[in-house]
Amino acid sequence: LILLDSLLQEDSMTDFKASVVAFEVQKNFANKFFSNKVVAKSLIDDTSGNLLDNLCKLLHVFTKNKKDSEKTTRNIIKITIKIGMLLRGDKFSREEKANLVQIQKNLRTVAMTLISFYQVDHTYDRNFVIKYLTELETLLKNLISNHLTDKSVGRVEQIFGVVKTPEFLDSVYVPKKNSEMREIMGTVVSDLNCCLEAGIL
Repeated sequence: LILLDSLLQEDSMTDFKASVVAFEVQKNFANKFFSNKVVAKSLIDDTSGNLLDNLCKLLHVFTKNKKDSEKTTRNIIKITIKIGMLLRGDKFSREEKANLVQIQKNLRTVAMTLISFYQVDHTYDRNFVIKYLTELETLLKNLISNHLTDKSVGRVEQIFGVVKTPEFLDSVYVPKKNSEMREIMGTVVSDLNCCLEAGIL
């Protein structure tokens, strides 16, 4: 009853909590495909959770639509957890594991680029970011297509359909274009730095 009450309170609150969504997704996916041993350790830690929560806020300001921003963040969580659990369950071939290493390298490059463009004035190069995000999208779709449904591939497309658009990127990086997004991006950059330092990215 206490758990149910806390979940109802959580549901009635306006704040999106990545860690709560992550736990639900992990539990549901594990029940379908894995033994309980695989689920024991959470795949989304506090540092990643903070990053996802702030990314959700950034998307909310951009889309002006709470439902859409939460959908994109949920999709990021779902894909991240499913890949993590497939890896933990040893479902990837040697070649797929090599592709996953490439995805992690690309993700790290994107993260460092996003930080640098925010911290150093006049360095923002939209085409460079879009190029890396497009490569990342292709790599992710190729990795999951043999293991997950078309719906999951569609989730990847939905995520990148938002974050690699010139409008979204310009809103974050072009001075005075969107001061509210720029401010939230400062927190996202701080979270990205924490993830890089912790070896999560």
